[in-house]
Amino acid sequence: MLDTTHQALPPAAARLGLTPVEIRRLLQVTGEEQQELFSRARETRHLAGADAVKLRGVIEISSYCQKVCDYCAIRAGNKAMSRYRMTEQYIMGVAEQVREAGIGTVFLQAGQDPQIDRVVSAVIPRIRSDLGCEVLLNLGEKPRHVYEEWAALGATSYILKFEASDPQLYWDIVRTPLHKRIDCIRWIREAGMEVGTGNIVGLPGQTLDMLVRDVLLVAELEPDFASSSPFIPNEDTPLEHAEDGNVDMTLNTIALFRLMFPGALVPTVSALEKLRRGGQRAGLDAGANVITINFTPKDQRDKYKIYSKERFVVGSAHAHGIIEAAGLQVRAVQG
Repeated sequence: MLDTTHQALPPAAARLGLTPVEIRRLLQVTGEEQQELFSRARETRHLAGADAVKLRGVIEISSYCQKVCDYCAIRAGNKAMSRYRMTEQYIMGVAEQVREAGIGTVFLQAGQDPQIDRVVSAVIPRIRSDLGCEVLLNLGEKPRHVYEEWAALGATSYILKFEASDPQLYWDIVRTPLHKRIDCIRWIREAGMEVGTGNIVGLPGQTLDMLVRDVLLVAELEPDFASSSPFIPNEDTPLEHAEDGNVDMTLNTIALFRLMFPGALVPTVSALEKLRRGGQRAGLDAGANVITINFTPKDQRDKYKIYSKERFVVGSAHAHGIIEAAGLQVRAVQG
């Protein structure tokens, strides 16, 4: 675990002079200073040859979850929602739609649901061989051998956000130890998959110093994808009456991730659009280069209340529209 009071800065931060004091300042910039930060992030992205926007097609394959995270409505014990799990054949049918849309990454997302793991093992090689797509997973904490199995079957990458770098805040909201999450992130990389991680901005009880440590932890982990999302209070959770996360601070975090990792994949997430009209376009302007389009059929999608009952669902027209408006192009699909 990173202790910024006793350890040297991670290389990704040190080479830019991103001390805790400077990170704290940049997280708070607004107006002209913010636009200067965004311009610097875009220039960094351009010089790294990372301007082309990668599209992912997400399929939310299960709304069951073992965890009891206070911010998430699919948490175990929430009796107010109905649950579902997709079958192997159903997933493959939706994955075909992703490929037909010209998207080369099938993104399988779910709550932390061990009962879906067997289905995931069955579809990974089929998506790879039958459709020629990359497979990105976001399925929570697993034993090391499960990550190794999925990597061996052909999964190319895995997202596991740490959400909050402060151990006490993480425990208060997630009810499990942070070190377990960090161990899983490292197991994913050791298994041979690319790894994505990041934070949530605006969690109740989070301080500015904690956000600084979030940025430094991402720098320490050196992920292939770095993501920041604003907190959205979700109905039927213990935090449903909390305040929204700060969109500008989230955008500033995205820009910092771009500066630290010039060629990395940095998403502009749907939560930005949920909280602010034009939020996802702003994410591109802040240095992001990934958009996820939702392919989950509506019957299931309405049950997957990960952000809120009225979450913003990204469609193809929206994604292509903001990419064009930002003066960018879609990354060509390989293969």
